[in-house]
Amino acid sequence: MTKNNLITVVTDHQFAADTIAKAIGANEKHDGYYLGNGYAVTWTGGHVIEATFKPEESFVLSTDMDCRLVFAHNFEFTMRDFDELVGYKKSEHDKRQLETIKALWKKSDTIINAMIPDIEGDLAFLSLYYFFAIPKNVRRAWLPIMTKGAIVNAIIKGKIDTERYEKWLSDSIYNHLVKLTKSTKEKVGAFIVDEMSDDIAEKVENQYGIDMSHDSDACVVDNRLVIFTQHKSLYNLTGLLVDAATELDFTHEKTVQTAMMLYVKKLISYPFTQQNTIPYDVWKLMLTNKQVLAYNTKWGKKVKRYQKLSRRHNFRSGETIFNGHGIVTTGLHPTDLTRDEEKLYNMIVKRVLDAFTSVKSKRKKTNRKAKTA
Repeated sequence: MTKNNLITVVTDHQFAADTIAKAIGANEKHDGYYLGNGYAVTWTGGHVIEATFKPEESFVLSTDMDCRLVFAHNFEFTMRDFDELVGYKKSEHDKRQLETIKALWKKSDTIINAMIPDIEGDLAFLSLYYFFAIPKNVRRAWLPIMTKGAIVNAIIKGKIDTERYEKWLSDSIYNHLVKLTKSTKEKVGAFIVDEMSDDIAEKVENQYGIDMSHDSDACVVDNRLVIFTQHKSLYNLTGLLVDAATELDFTHEKTVQTAMMLYVKKLISYPFTQQNTIPYDVWKLMLTNKQVLAYNTKWGKKVKRYQKLSRRHNFRSGETIFNGHGIVTTGLHPTDLTRDEEKLYNMIVKRVLDAFTSVKSKRKKTNRKAKTA
């Protein structure tokens, strides 16, 4: 390995790094990274670099300036210190891992940002980038699912809608600063769209004391469009937390950890916090997934009972995929699941089947009276 002939992939956690490394042929395991096929795959262990807002400095908020420079100008970047919180010297481990990432960074001509596919993942990567302050060519690998094909397309082939991604990132950083500064400026970009079925609205009201009463089919709050529906909507992480608490007696932390394991095991799409409608490409993917689920011992009979996939949860309100989409299965057969993973996976499968089952229109029956002479 010589200088600048390497492509380094940076992701959040070792489980994700392991899945990515296997998919792209980086099979040599080293301390803190995988290596092979011209790639190094490493991980940060979460948000290892903290971005602290500098409100006392000359504040910059602009949609014309490069969004990454806006972020760099308004924050200072330091390594996190969780020693007191976790009860041991975690900072020593963080420092060693950062040194590993930095060494790989210096030997690379391209860095691939494979952090979690949401704005938190991008902000975590930008924090790392400006903490190192070593300019490199950067590509984004957007991975809402972790199947081998998706990883190869994102990392090796570099497939991403760059124009839409850059627009979304710029809008998201701008909105992040609007929120931090409590500015009166309006947020920008596409609406975040959440469908909410009546049963979920009732559970949210009961669990969190939030008034979910509504007089119309939709409402807009803070750049978020909530569409109320009588149909079962797909889960996002928020809805999953509610149902896992009431149906499985899972804590929120347990639900998040279990869902992330199902994601890195390639069984479900990334559990986005917001937005639960889906783009057309994901709907098409479910046509294949349906055939696989037909052989599932638990759900096969239910799958075989319906012929068509409903499109009622498809994007239709100007959504962008970068704000997330509903949780769907990937079509891979589940193996080696823990009991908790199996419980949560089955709950997600049930919701997917409910959401995609077509609702047959009921035809009114008319009674025809026989004509009498």
